[in-house]
Amino acid sequence: MTIGLTAFKVAVGVISDSVGVLSEAIHSGLDLVSAAVAFFTIREAGKPADRDHPFGHGRIETLSSLLESLLLIAAAVFILFEAVDHFQNPHPIQHENLAILTILISMIVSYWAFRHNHAVARETESSALHVNALHFLSDVVASGGVLAGLLLMKWTGWLLIDPLIATGVAAYIFSISIGQVKRSFLELADTGLPEHEVRDLQNVLDKHRERALEMHELRTRRSGAERHIDFHMVVCGHQTVHESHRLCDEIEADIIQLYPRTSVNIHVEPCEHEGIKCLESCPYRDPNRNPR
Repeated sequence: MTIGLTAFKVAVGVISDSVGVLSEAIHSGLDLVSAAVAFFTIREAGKPADRDHPFGHGRIETLSSLLESLLLIAAAVFILFEAVDHFQNPHPIQHENLAILTILISMIVSYWAFRHNHAVARETESSALHVNALHFLSDVVASGGVLAGLLLMKWTGWLLIDPLIATGVAAYIFSISIGQVKRSFLELADTGLPEHEVRDLQNVLDKHRERALEMHELRTRRSGAERHIDFHMVVCGHQTVHESHRLCDEIEADIIQLYPRTSVNIHVEPCEHEGIKCLESCPYRDPNRNPR
């Protein structure tokens, strides 16, 4: 259905000679490319870690998001050039009613696609689906602007409204694309998780402070839909391997409950190694006690 609508918008854009409608057709074409790329990359990114990709395939999804964002920027630049040409050579739009009906239908279809992709992206935390949803959302906003422009032209006869609206569409597409390009580059550069997520992780670790002497060197990063977290945990030197391992499992379970798609790596160290001594009341100090 989306393919047919995009082809129809291209045809209407050509016969109406409206840069606004043509910009919408180009935008919808990129939506299709985005959906195809997302379909491939999500399948690849979801594959388990293997010998060549010990940390998984999440970066494929990040690269996909970057590619889709760059395509949006290219479309914005093309639309802007077309708008400048129509500013210099304004002319009336042909078949106005057909153009208006086409854009109205496009808005409805794009909004439905946005809602569906946005819901799945929130559930899976997929950056590729998130960008795909942004494609459709920007299509809705752009279609609304083009529709308003077509109606104003029909009522006022002011020819410059068409390239003016197209310029607004290009600026909107460019603004949301730049934000996503920045986000993709930060992921590829192994930038840590956002501050609010790090605070949530610290709250989880604080729940276990009574059983761990210290937790430090917390490192975080994101790869596609997966988070990678590691830190050092200092425990009493008299604690058994079984007990420290059980504590690690409990902390890991709490973190995964907070962020389901997360890889957690905990490096356990004895207190004497870090120069940190246990309190005399520490229950682990008696080496003759029975393990729990």
